[in-house]
Amino acid sequence: MVVTYLFRATVLITIGVLIASIIIETGIFSRLGFLSRPISRVSALSEPCSFVLLTMVANATAGKSMLAQFFREGKVRKEEVVPTLLMGTFPTVLGESLFRVHLPTAVVLLGPVVGVTYTLLNLLSTLIQVAGAMIYMRLFVGRGDGGTPAPPPEAVPLRLDRATIREGVAKALPSLRRIVPVAVVATLVFFALYAVGAVTAVAAIFGPVLGLVGVPGESIAAIVAHAAHFSAGYAVVGSLLAEGTLDIEEALVTLVIGSMAVITLIYLKYSAPLYLSLFGQEGVKVTLKTYGASMTAKVVTILIILLVF
Repeated sequence: MVVTYLFRATVLITIGVLIASIIIETGIFSRLGFLSRPISRVSALSEPCSFVLLTMVANATAGKSMLAQFFREGKVRKEEVVPTLLMGTFPTVLGESLFRVHLPTAVVLLGPVVGVTYTLLNLLSTLIQVAGAMIYMRLFVGRGDGGTPAPPPEAVPLRLDRATIREGVAKALPSLRRIVPVAVVATLVFFALYAVGAVTAVAAIFGPVLGLVGVPGESIAAIVAHAAHFSAGYAVVGSLLAEGTLDIEEALVTLVIGSMAVITLIYLKYSAPLYLSLFGQEGVKVTLKTYGASMTAKVVTILIILLVF
C-alpha cells in the first residue's frame, strides 16, 4: 500500500509540476496584470504602487525592491508601503507558487476535492488581505499624487516552443528536488509512526488544544510536517484522509494551521531580513504589520471553513 501510494504520488507530482511550470513560462500569467489595475484604482494607491503590483506578477522580489526604491525616492508614501505589499500577495500567489507548484502537488497528495478546495482557500486568504489593505487605504490614507508616474510595463509575448519547454523544465527541477524527497520521507515516517502507535500518543497530548478548532490531535503530525515543507504537510494530511482519521473540514483546518506555521518560518528566515534590508528601520514595522495581516487572514479563513463545512 505504501509503495503504491508513493510511486503514484511521485509520478503525478512530477508530471503536474512540470506541466504547470511550462504553462507559466509561456507568459500567460504575465497577461493577468490587468487584475491588478482595477485593484489599484479602487484602492487609492498611487501610480508607482500600481506599477509595483504589475511587477509582482512576474517576480515578487523585483516588485518589493522596486517599491523600496520608489519609497526612498519619495514617489511612494510611507502609508502606502504595507498596503502595497499586502495587495501584492495576490499577483504573487497567482503568478508564482500557487498554480506552478502548490495546486498540482495538493491535487495529487490530497485528492481533487480537498486539493482544489484548499488551493482556493489559499487564494481566498490572499484576497482577504487585499480587501483589508484596500479598506485601510480608503478609510485612513486616501489617494495621493504619488509623485512621478511610473512607466508602463512591457507586454510579454505568449510563446510555446522548445525553448519555453526547456525553461519550464529547468525551473521546475529545483522545486521537484525539494518536494519529492520531502514528500517521500514524510510519508514513510508517518506510516512508521502510525504503525507503532506514536501518532496516537501525540494525539492524546495535543487533542484538547486542537479540539478548540475542531480537529483531532493527530493533526499535530501534519502541522509539524507542514512547517518543515508544504509537500510534507500535504503528504501527511493525505495519509490521514486515506486512513479516515480526518474528514474534509478537519483536513482543511489542519492545512491552514500548517500554512500559518510555514508563514511564520518564512518571515523569520526570509521576509524579515529582506524587509530590513530594503526599508531600513521602517522594515521592522513593515514586517510586523504584514505578518499580522497574514495571520489574521488565516484565522478568518479557518472561521469560514468552520461555518461552511
